[in-house]
Amino acid sequence: MPNVDMDWVKEQFIQTKTRKAVGDAVLKLLTTWDELKERTGKNDAEIVEVFGKLSLGHALIKENKDENWVPARAGDLKVTDTVRVRFDAFDSASGRNHLNGRRGKVVGVRYGDIVVKSTDEKTPVLDGVHFRPENLEKLV
Repeated sequence: MPNVDMDWVKEQFIQTKTRKAVGDAVLKLLTTWDELKERTGKNDAEIVEVFGKLSLGHALIKENKDENWVPARAGDLKVTDTVRVRFDAFDSASGRNHLNGRRGKVVGVRYGDIVVKSTDEKTPVLDGVHFRPENLEKLV
C-alpha cells in the first residue's frame, strides 16, 4: 500500500484554509494510518467508514436484508409500531452508550414526542423514553 503523501496533505490544508487544530489532528491520524500493517487497500473504505462512525459515537447497526427501515415522520407513527433510534441520532455519551441503534415499540405519542419502550433486550432498558420523530426510523 502506498504511503500517505504528507506534503500533498499539507497542500490540501493550505488550499482549503483548514484550521490548524483540525490539520494537526488529521496529520496524527494519517501518521497512524500510514503505520497500519493490516491495511491491504481493499478494506480501506470500510476501515474509514467504521472509524468515522465510532469516533463520532454513532452506532454500528447490522442490517437485516428482510427488514425495511424508513425515516420516521411525525403523524405516521402509532402505538405498537416498531422503531429504532437512528445510528447517528445522538453524539453525546448517552447517545453513544444507551440510545443510538436501539430498537423498541412505540407506547405513546405525547406533544409531538414519540414514547418508546425498548424490545432489544439490551441494558439499560428504555421504558417511556421520549424521542423526536427525526431521531427514529420505522420498520415497514
